[in-house]
Amino acid sequence: MAFEWLSKFHKEMEKPDNYAEKTLAQYRLGMKAKGSIAGVRIAVDADGCEACRALDETAVYHPDDAPHLPLPTCSKGRHCQCVYRPVMTYETDNS
Repeated sequence: MAFEWLSKFHKEMEKPDNYAEKTLAQYRLGMKAKGSIAGVRIAVDADGCEACRALDETAVYHPDDAPHLPLPTCSKGRHCQCVYRPVMTYETDNS
């Protein structure tokens, strides 16, 4: 994957207090602008806590409905490695 370094970087950085709000707002704007974003998915930390591993990695959320990361019950707190990823419209097209 060409951007593997970016994925690793995002997962290893400490999340700011406003991570969920800021990130989901950016995806919301992309959707509102009629861009290629269909929603968001959560890339779950395989070594994460039970609450994180219980998330459905295949679920596609509208940014308004996505769980806020880090989860309130996450034992890693702001060091949680779960991250939001965009789901592009071509991934959801059934044609």
